[in-house]
Amino acid sequence: MIGTVARLRRGVREDDAGKARRVLMQIKRSPGSPGDNPTRSNDMQERRVSESLDNGAGGRGALDIRRAFRLSLRAKGIAAFVALFAYALAVAFVLSEQREALGTIVSDLEQAHQIEERLARVNTSLAHTILGVNEASTSGTRTGMAAIVLDIEAIEAGLQLLQPSLPALDEAIGRLERSMALLQVAPLPSVLLELREGLHELVVDMDEATQQVRRRRAALSDDYRRRYDSITLIAASAGFLGFVLFGGLVTLFFTRLSADLRMLRQRATDVVKGYRGDALPVSRHDEVGALMEAVNGMQHELRERECQLELSRRRQFHEEKMAAFGSLAAAVAHEINNPIAAISGIAEAIDDRCRTHDCPGHAVECQPHLILEHARRISQITRHLSQFTAAGSPHAELTDLNALVQTTCTFLRYDKRVRNVRFELDLDPQLPAVYAVSDHVIQILMNLVLNAADALEACDPEAGRIVIATRAADGGVLMDVRDNGCGMDESTLARAFDEAFTTKPPGKGSGVGLFMCRTLVEEMGGAISLESQPARGTQAVVRLPVTTTS
Repeated sequence: MIGTVARLRRGVREDDAGKARRVLMQIKRSPGSPGDNPTRSNDMQERRVSESLDNGAGGRGALDIRRAFRLSLRAKGIAAFVALFAYALAVAFVLSEQREALGTIVSDLEQAHQIEERLARVNTSLAHTILGVNEASTSGTRTGMAAIVLDIEAIEAGLQLLQPSLPALDEAIGRLERSMALLQVAPLPSVLLELREGLHELVVDMDEATQQVRRRRAALSDDYRRRYDSITLIAASAGFLGFVLFGGLVTLFFTRLSADLRMLRQRATDVVKGYRGDALPVSRHDEVGALMEAVNGMQHELRERECQLELSRRRQFHEEKMAAFGSLAAAVAHEINNPIAAISGIAEAIDDRCRTHDCPGHAVECQPHLILEHARRISQITRHLSQFTAAGSPHAELTDLNALVQTTCTFLRYDKRVRNVRFELDLDPQLPAVYAVSDHVIQILMNLVLNAADALEACDPEAGRIVIATRAADGGVLMDVRDNGCGMDESTLARAFDEAFTTKPPGKGSGVGLFMCRTLVEEMGGAISLESQPARGTQAVVRLPVTTTS
């Protein structure tokens, strides 16, 4: 049994788990983005892994208890053998007691048979003696007295042997001895008559003793049959019960073992093919259970590594997108600023000429100030785009959070999802600088605002409102993003930060946004939390440090 399990375990490891480990090693060797902090990222990942393992397995204490009481397959086999041996000993002990009682019955039967044979011999001698006494009494002579004396002595010898088993014959033995003594002294007819009467009484006593012995032998024979039937029934019942019980347990054990191994193999194959759902339930406390835990740990590690890869990919994509957009914005701004400068110059000249020559249509038909106003607006838009897409430092540094919020909101106003949404900024003018990566703060704010816009789009986009507020807190700075959208229920709120969890339709969300926000915030030494009520909206609170965090 142990060899079979070992081969199956090696098969699972080599066929499926080996592939998964190779994939895992490739993931571990994959480089992150230039802005990643490897030490802090690994620390945060290890903390999330440990928290997830503790929650998924019922806590570290429960896991330690299961490991403390874990029995190996070899120990289970030994325990089953010991139980079978104990059962066999118990059955043997019961049968030995029954056999001992049966042996006692056989001994009693043999003793009863010997007593019955002795009674038969005494009865024969007694009948011969009675015939001799009758002949002597009829003839009236002493002929045959010696034979009668010998017969009586033979009867006395037989009665002496029967006396320990039949104490009721003591009185008959006494009468016979007295008659024998009188016969030897004076063999008179009266003595012979008395002897004959004593012999007849002895015959009656012997008949009663014979019937008693026969009844006892019949009772012993019945008891013997009952004991024999009981032993046969106990042996057959114990054998059948043992066969059913241990056979059923062995069948159940191997059936469950086979099912668990099939499930384990299937899960290992699914993990290699990309399954990252719920962990495999661990219902065993042996080597197979340990292998299940190993597969669950491998699955969790792969999921964490893939999430880290997805985050790194998104960061790199965001940086490349912003760099490309910045280059495009700079080129477009350069090309637009030249004609805008010319248009502004011509508009200023027209405006000066109208004012100098008192143009009658000035400010009515001739409106050069509108040209100047919209030209300045175009210049301001291009300047905002250039500022927003300018490459920032990939490392944490003191940053003006209010300026990042204003620039990001200005940029987001051009997104069609927030075109009808009313932005409200409640920024603390006395806000201290935060120690953060500016590009990460922009990513966090964009994700939170776009999530709020999606929630408003699902409800009433015309009455949508997004409030972004900043304020100082104890040892840090808080940034709130609130909306009056649909909100979330408790179950959705509990899983909002889980990777790959989304309530959006396919193609509109991947479930990585909030998970990436939490990862970025925690890497900067901060924290993020959500509060939401159905039909009342959602509030996201981001806490950022104002000093360097280790």
